[in-house]
Amino acid sequence: MYPKNPVRKRPETILFDMDNTLYNFSDAKQNACNSVTEFIGSGTGKELLKYFMSGRYGFEDHGNIEQFMKDRDILDYDVFKSAVDIYETVKLESIKAYPGVCEILPEIMAAGIKMAIVTDAESSQAKKRLEKVGIYKYFDCVITPDISGKRKPEPDTFLKALEKLPSKPENSMVVGDSPRREIEPCNKLGITTVYAKYGDWLMIPSPHIVPDYTIENFSEIKQILNL
Repeated sequence: MYPKNPVRKRPETILFDMDNTLYNFSDAKQNACNSVTEFIGSGTGKELLKYFMSGRYGFEDHGNIEQFMKDRDILDYDVFKSAVDIYETVKLESIKAYPGVCEILPEIMAAGIKMAIVTDAESSQAKKRLEKVGIYKYFDCVITPDISGKRKPEPDTFLKALEKLPSKPENSMVVGDSPRREIEPCNKLGITTVYAKYGDWLMIPSPHIVPDYTIENFSEIKQILNL
């Protein structure tokens, strides 16, 4: 655990990112892409994943699968629909909580700290994933783009969560794996920031973004909170 500044008092609220902060979503997504390409008999899972990351469609948009198939002259609609079903099923089945998550979240709740999810996943997707790993019940609210009207790094999702809890930035903490999408905007809002380095699968250098804490595994959150 690498602190920039010590937290003088325990936060009243914690805003958690979801994907790759509480569970391994990158591996789940890769497994889903592998299953799709195996089913359609063309390309590789890594190639399909690049479509999702290209920005042409949304990161979860099934249009990425459709475009991938069109580029390979696979135009059968029934095959596309089956590929989408496979993608969603395998993705959800592959989600696994990081070590310590399922044990520590109830400890945080027992300490009287309110918790919220702030994510760019849509509400229906967020609930399914949180329920899959058995942690949905620990959060006072789940704030998504269809609720806040914006996506990270815009501050709206974080501010909406603080409004719902309710809480003030100076009494809050955020935990997330993306320096650009979570740490930087919350630094500006005056929220204590915890960079979940273990989940940052992109590892894009961002030396100008300095979190209050960097953790190498989820369990280190206990040291920060003195649990």
